[in-house]
Amino acid sequence: MSNNVTDDKSIKELLDEHYNAFEGCEALHEYTQRHNVQSQAVLTIDTEERAFLMSEYLRPQIEGKTVVEIGGGIGLLAMYMGQIAKRVYCIEANPVWSSVFLACLIKDKPRNVSFLFGAADEFIGDISGDVALFLTHSGVNSMKLVAANFAPIVIDVHGQMIAENPEAFDKFASELRLVA
Repeated sequence: MSNNVTDDKSIKELLDEHYNAFEGCEALHEYTQRHNVQSQAVLTIDTEERAFLMSEYLRPQIEGKTVVEIGGGIGLLAMYMGQIAKRVYCIEANPVWSSVFLACLIKDKPRNVSFLFGAADEFIGDISGDVALFLTHSGVNSMKLVAANFAPIVIDVHGQMIAENPEAFDKFASELRLVA
């Protein structure tokens, strides 16, 4: 498999199409309330370049391991981690992002990447890994608690990056992520 999972233009087009299709959709609003979906309004990994760079950053911690990604968004990072890790389980509860990930999976799904649609706590006891990780600036403490149910090693990726280089993120955002 090449480093390019899909092209960024088609990802952006897919996101636009899906957001437009669900805009003002009462059923989507009810779904997010019913399943307590609190996804960020902005994806943290929304381009091939970011997914590739982040997977390379994570390489020493995931190579040859089973990874559980919580809040996988549109799945780009999972697809790239699949080129490094033994196995990747990507969990996402947001139906809009999940539908975009499905389109990417149909085109380029690696055998060792599995996508799970739903809230992460629905899969506790069904899957496990060597490493559980998440990339978010909101709900960090609850993400850590859920992630600990999947693997003995939990990586708060943005938290780790901030600890390694405090100047990498806006100071206000770095502090706010801990109380959100």
